[in-house]
Parts: sequence; structure tokens; C-alpha cells
Amino acid sequence: MKKLLTLLLSFVFINAGFILQTPAQRLPKIPNLSGKVLTVMGPIEPSALGTTLMHEHIFINFKPPPPMFPAPTNITVIEPPPTDPKKRQGLTSFDQSLGAIMDFKNIGGGTIVDVSQFGLMRDPLALKLVSRASGLNVVMGSGFYMRQLHPPDMDKLSLEQLTEIIVRDIAVGAQGTDIRSGIIGEVGVVGKPLTPNELKSVRASARASRLTGAPMSIHNFEPLDEMLQVLDIIESEGVDLHHVVMSHTGGRDVKTMEALFDRGVYVEWDFMGLAPLPKKADEQRIESIFAMIQAGHAKQMILSHDVCIPSQLKVNGGGGYTYIHDIIIPGLKAKGVSDDVIKTIMEENPRSVLTFTAPRSVVKQKKKMK
Repeated sequence: MKKLLTLLLSFVFINAGFILQTPAQRLPKIPNLSGKVLTVMGPIEPSALGTTLMHEHIFINFKPPPPMFPAPTNITVIEPPPTDPKKRQGLTSFDQSLGAIMDFKNIGGGTIVDVSQFGLMRDPLALKLVSRASGLNVVMGSGFYMRQLHPPDMDKLSLEQLTEIIVRDIAVGAQGTDIRSGIIGEVGVVGKPLTPNELKSVRASARASRLTGAPMSIHNFEPLDEMLQVLDIIESEGVDLHHVVMSHTGGRDVKTMEALFDRGVYVEWDFMGLAPLPKKADEQRIESIFAMIQAGHAKQMILSHDVCIPSQLKVNGGGGYTYIHDIIIPGLKAKGVSDDVIKTIMEENPRSVLTFTAPRSVVKQKKKMK
């Protein structure tokens, strides 16, 4: 009788335009990418990455995103930039972005991780085209950004639905394409306090990481106690924290950075190279990085620019995608930092983060989830 009722209900739902499925049935087939890095052009060997910028935005648009259902497929970031400089907020010119990342390519750069995701109007096709045109590896992000740029139907989306969306980006392709995400992030967390949707997004991201083996990058604006709470959630979902980058945390007070290092995550210095380029800020950033190298944390450190606004581009007086190589690395070398340590931070650490682990089943939670 129960089987008959299930069949009848399935028939009704299917003919009404719905498909009766469990969360497990909705998940696509997940490939085993263990030992590989997933770029917009497909999987590659980690040894092919070279010097890597782990947190950038080649294209970005700060428009509010559309609802997640029905699934959006026609998001396009590329558009002529406004003629009024005051209205230029995102990075939407293909030619300008291509020229900007070629500066990085021309100094020997190998890979850019674009952590724009759905909330930042990610454009998979544009990223694939710019990767092909530049010859750079491009790794594309997935997941959900800060609560201010959550989709309008975020309240209604379940943990299982969010997980499925992220898994599909990695296993099948993003926004109706076959272009796949190679990192989950940047996952937006503002906190003060952490909201139910932020907690749901973090847990879904961690669960998707467990299911696919993909790395994670967290956008952190929250205080230390809430960062540790976020890490507790990620860890409870069975994710190795050495597979997690905590962006926007480098340069905070020493207590905060040491607490994060103790958890095994990568601490990231980013959002650099804004015009005008103040020398004092350069010196403070170099000193912070140097102090953590001296403290023995080089193997858990990431440097990137987080280029996301026009004033960071060289054409507008900013440092562009080579600011680290033009200013930060020479400053560190002047303090005696060796080439081997620079290689650890700019090549080996990104390679360790971006290399997929084997897919694993979801961890059963012993208590009510937050």
C-alpha cells in the first residue's frame, strides 16, 4: 500500500511539473578529482599551477543577484564600463581585465583563483575565454557571498538545496554550462552576530567540500570568536581545516592570527594595491607578513591582492595583479626572507590548498545543527 501511494504521489508531482526526490537523489554523480586541480579548462596536475594568486576577481559585478530558482543561466558580467568614473564599481570590461592579468602572466605568473561566486555575478564563460586568451590557469569559485548579496530566496532554500547547488557547480558545471568550479568560496561571513543564513551557507559549503573533495575559501569580516565558530562547523562536517583558507585575516592582531594558525587553516593577506599606494601601509603589511614568517608560519600563509574595484588596476593608479611581486616580495627579501620561503608561500601553499581530496560521504551529525 505504501509503495502504491508513493507511485501515485510521484505521478501527481511529476505531471504537475515537480519531481519527488530526496536530497541524496538530487545530487549529481560526483567525479573523483583526488590529486588534481580543477580549472575552468578542466582538471590539471598541481605541478602545472606555478606562481598562484589565491584570491582575485578578474570579473565582478556588485549588482544584487537574482533568485536561485528557477536556476539562472544567463548571468553576464561583461558590459561597457560607465563613462563616469564615480560609477565604476565592478570589473566588467573583458579587454581591460585581460590586459590587467597579462601583467601577472608576463612576470611568470601561472594561476589566478577567481573567487567570485553567485553573489558576485560570476561569469563562467568569460572566465574560460580569458583563461584561453591569457594562457593563465583560472580556478573558478562557488558558493554564496555576504548576506547583503545573498539571493532573495535564501531564506527559503534548505541546507540540502544549497549543498546541491554547490556540488553541481563542481561536478557538472556552473549556471547551465559545463565550466566547473575548483574552489568553494569565497564563502561570505559578516557575523556580529552570525545569522541563520550565514550558518546554513557555511555548513552547505563544508558539506559540499566533503562530498566533492574541493577546497574552501572563507570571506571573514567577523570577530575571532565567530571565526572559530565557523571553523567548528566546517570541522564538524568532516573537512580537514588544512584545506581551508581564511581570507582577510592576515594583518589582524597577533592573537587572532595565532589562533587561526593553531587550527591548521591558511591565513591570507589580501586586498592590496589600492590607489593611491601609501608607503606606510606597504611597510605595515610587509612587517606583519615578516613577523609571521619569523614565527614559523610560512607553510600556512597566503598572499593575494583581492583585486575587485577599478582603483586597484594599474590603469587607474593601483598596483594591479603584480603589486605583491613589485612591492611586497622585494620588501620581504630586503628583510632577509629567502627565495625558498617566497616559493613556499606563492607556489607550494596554493598547490596544497587547491589539490582535491577524494570525495567522501556526509558526516552524520550527533546533535542538532546550528
